[in-house]
Amino acid sequence: MGSPFPLVNLPTPLYPMMCPMEHPLSADIAMATRADEDGDTPLHIAVVQGNLPAVHRLVNLFQQGGRELDIYNNLRQTPLHLAVITTLPSVVRLLVTAGASPMALDRHGQTAAHLACEHRSPTCLRALLDSAAPGTLDLEARNYDGLTALHVAVNTECQETVQLLLERGADIDAVDIKSGRSPLIHAVENNSLSMVQLLLQHGANVNAQMYSGSSALHSASGRGLLPLVRTLVRSGADSSLKNCHNDTPLMVARSRRVIDILRGKAARPASTSQPDPSPDRSANTSPESSSRLSSNELVDPGNSHSPPHATRQLRRGEVGCNGHGSRCKLLSILVGFLL
Repeated sequence: MGSPFPLVNLPTPLYPMMCPMEHPLSADIAMATRADEDGDTPLHIAVVQGNLPAVHRLVNLFQQGGRELDIYNNLRQTPLHLAVITTLPSVVRLLVTAGASPMALDRHGQTAAHLACEHRSPTCLRALLDSAAPGTLDLEARNYDGLTALHVAVNTECQETVQLLLERGADIDAVDIKSGRSPLIHAVENNSLSMVQLLLQHGANVNAQMYSGSSALHSASGRGLLPLVRTLVRSGADSSLKNCHNDTPLMVARSRRVIDILRGKAARPASTSQPDPSPDRSANTSPESSSRLSSNELVDPGNSHSPPHATRQLRRGEVGCNGHGSRCKLLSILVGFLL
């Protein structure tokens, strides 16, 4: 009959295998992963300080201790988030290569790609895109405002990040979840001509419609953004497209110069002395009132010192020829031309 305690008879060398000794770096690992009152670990702090050797050492300790690098502080920021915010592409590359997730979300639902675009850092965005393993980075992920990284890049008007995202396959016509606006519509509403041109050059759908049915041309026309209206029309924007209120861009336009463009007319040259009429003024000025204003400006070419009653008669159209045939004929021609 065998011993009731077979482990007692095991050879001595097997004991360390059954009862492993404490990790020689356990104290260092515990120190490296311990959070302070703000939830920051030494790795968070080393990243913010830009201390690359310390980041290397701490990352190694995290890995040896089997700890995740996606540890959050009280502001729900991972070390990778902080590396992007502080624009440290070398640290971004190190963390992602070591296993930090590029899809970890901060308190606003932003990924590291969103943050790189928000902080106008194409170097961090490139480091992120180059270091992430295939299939681990989704450029179409939305933050809590419903925006993709491309929407954020367009709104911050950083052409380098926009260009980089488009080169890496970001959907140029992705809609934001809250309103259905495409990046192009966001660019129009930001009145960013250069961004609109960049998106159109890369094939953005000029007639994309948001949830309300309005297109980029609706937005530009309603706001009186003349250069943007010209650019959109030249790029094939449909001026007859209707939104959910059954309004076309022409119907929401208030500027006469915008209306001219939408109707296919040549734009009137800009006047340095007289701006475009305001919507209220143009809407309240009828053809009849315009005629009356024009008639009031007539003067008698033969008598620069006409008495007040003669001026009143002229405004009412009651002045007869009274033998002055040529003057009566001239006035008739002028009034007929103005009316």
